Amino acid sequence: MKRYRIADLTVDMEVSGRTEQQAEAYAIAKDGPADITLSCDVRGVLALNPEISDYDTAEYLGTGAMFSRKLLSFNGSYLHASAVMLEDRAYLFSAPSGTGKSTHTEKWCRLFGAAYINDDKPALRLIDGVWYAYGTPWSGKHNLSAPGGVRIGGIAFVKRGEKNEIRRLCAEEALPYFMSQSIWRLPDRETMERQLLLVDKLLGQIPVWELTCRNDDEAAMVSHRAMTAETRK
Repeated sequence: MKRYRIADLTVDMEVSGRTEQQAEAYAIAKDGPADITLSCDVRGVLALNPEISDYDTAEYLGTGAMFSRKLLSFNGSYLHASAVMLEDRAYLFSAPSGTGKSTHTEKWCRLFGAAYINDDKPALRLIDGVWYAYGTPWSGKHNLSAPGGVRIGGIAFVKRGEKNEIRRLCAEEALPYFMSQSIWRLPDRETMERQLLLVDKLLGQIPVWELTCRNDDEAAMVSHRAMTAETRK
């Protein structure tokens, strides 16, 4: 097994192909015990997901899912989102695949000079009372990711619309959005309760938004104006 540093945790995993390539930036020398060990049953993943036809994809999805579940033991979760850093804060844009979250963050990079943290599955961890977003090897087909963590400034859930507008969500409104784009196959009630408690803490500390947009440059300006203003308070 090789050793990696992911979300400020020491992770041992034996991977190949795409997963190994995307994890290379996180590789470290072995020294002492690991916090997390990942060993993916690729055949089991293929059996449970008949829509997946190749080993490489199954290993990538299987190790990512396993990491996200084990992350719960370290006050962490993941969000299906595209995350960027701007002025020492992380801004995350989450939505179902194909909605335009990556297009939106690309505009933040082009218009405002933001840099990618992760373009698919950033890790979120609560450390000493502060929430951080981290890059992970599970970063989408373009592998837009960087090791390290950045304090979270805000999260927006994106949906398509005819107008560009953004509104702040209360915790009750934000919870269904978050759960639909986070861990959804949890093995038992205890694990689900742990996830819900963690999300409750996050929603009590981090500004969460609903962004309705056309995915044009004006949409990025609308989200940037609201989300960065909240951070500067």
